[in-house]
Amino acid sequence: MSKLIELNLPQLAAIQVTKDKQYNPEADIKKGQKNWDYIKTIILEWARGTGKSTIIGWFIKEAVIQMPKASGILVGETYMQILSRTLPSTKEGLSMVGLYEGIDYVVGKCGKSLGYDMPFQAPSKWDNVIHFSNGFILIMVANDQANAGRGINCSFVVGDEAALLDKERLFNNVQTTNRSTCGGLYADKPLCNAEIYASSVAMTSKGDWFTELEALAKKKPWKVAFIKANALHNKHNLSVDWFERMLENAPTLTHYRAEILNIRPKKVARSFYPALDPKKHYYRDTFDNEYLEGIGVKASKKDFNCKQDMDLMRGKPLIVSIDWGNINTMTVSQDQGERYRHLKTFYVESPKIIDDLIDEEFAPYYAPKKKYNNTVELYFDRNGNNKQPNSRLTFAEQAAAALKRCGWKVIIKVRRHENPPHNEKFIVLNYLLKYGGTQGLPFIEINENNCTNLIVSLENAPAKEGNQPNTIVKDKSSEKSKSLPQYHATHFSDTFDIPLYWRYFKKVRRLINHDEKSKGYMPLYSGHQM
Repeated sequence: MSKLIELNLPQLAAIQVTKDKQYNPEADIKKGQKNWDYIKTIILEWARGTGKSTIIGWFIKEAVIQMPKASGILVGETYMQILSRTLPSTKEGLSMVGLYEGIDYVVGKCGKSLGYDMPFQAPSKWDNVIHFSNGFILIMVANDQANAGRGINCSFVVGDEAALLDKERLFNNVQTTNRSTCGGLYADKPLCNAEIYASSVAMTSKGDWFTELEALAKKKPWKVAFIKANALHNKHNLSVDWFERMLENAPTLTHYRAEILNIRPKKVARSFYPALDPKKHYYRDTFDNEYLEGIGVKASKKDFNCKQDMDLMRGKPLIVSIDWGNINTMTVSQDQGERYRHLKTFYVESPKIIDDLIDEEFAPYYAPKKKYNNTVELYFDRNGNNKQPNSRLTFAEQAAAALKRCGWKVIIKVRRHENPPHNEKFIVLNYLLKYGGTQGLPFIEINENNCTNLIVSLENAPAKEGNQPNTIVKDKSSEKSKSLPQYHATHFSDTFDIPLYWRYFKKVRRLINHDEKSKGYMPLYSGHQM
């Protein structure tokens, strides 16, 4: 049954890109290129709610129609992202354009028994494949696995949440495989060798490659189409006063522009973490590929647990830091001697509570570790000593009880009713970030794939002048925003601060005092200068 779809202007613009050939002036000086051809790289920088799922479904449908029996790639940052977000939204988008699972395509298996045509190049295994009835296949490739796309000859690439993708891996795993024209059969089709990437505004430096494609689109519009869209394009589906309320509730005009109007935020001019360096402090390549290949794309959430994490030291305690509120955030880290590694983040939002965070998120993920070492060192700020109404337990006691109930031994590692001063925390943390790996301090590292929300929080945490002269405090106004997702506010940055401060502040103080006297390593900051 055909379905009537009302498209908005950005969606129409994206479709129109595939309809008209563009003149290529480079073809006059480069042999083998056509003077007129379709744009092959389409970038959609769209805010939430602008219809990315629908248009991605349309592009896939068109690729299926244009290139029967060909192969395409659906790329995601990790298998968890593909299974929990990319695949469900792709299915939704396909249903919007009239393609239904079990009828028009199957996931994770070959459809030959259903009468489906076979692709020109059948894969050796089907558990990461979407097989369409006319023989077209869409192979799901996780960009976090170094060689995930090798050996594939594909004719089409599509990726959602593209700002999360690592550019180098994208090139090696995916873009280099997008070379097949199926023996020239589909060379003139608009989507043959096309690449479509969609994302909201890049929130970390990892997504700079995505943002920078706009400049290439302006320089070479016959090669790249860059389409930006905001919530105004979907205004007819939103309440009348929604934009006015969002503007009133946003902590700053910058937040409103970024989240609602899709205007990229400027780099934080005065960061609370100026010593944070992605090249120095982020790491990847920690997934156990054999385990991931074993569970395949048919796996459920419970299969994605700490067995996939090769950066976890099973015999050492886990350091758990929790920030409380309408969103409960948790960062799991580990002191590994020369390295202090942030391994994984979790969160739940109201009405879920701390018990849900532990019972549904932390405990299932780390259950396999308990037989090697079941100790948790628990950190929190003084809000952990508050009580919920009608409860005899504080937040921290409630968390500890939930952890013990799940089989963990809990050691409280913070001073009761005490928070470190912001200015001192600022100095200690940035000293650790800058000088970690020297003077007996550990390298401070963050798992780039498992701690995305922590990285966003850290990179976008601004600093401001404190109430006392020559002091610096973290600007936490983002925690009051009604438009900014709270897992991108400063909550997660607080879970980063507390364990590092309490574990190392005495040593950093001694080093700074020694530096000032010996003029060896000088203090990172003086007064309020940043």
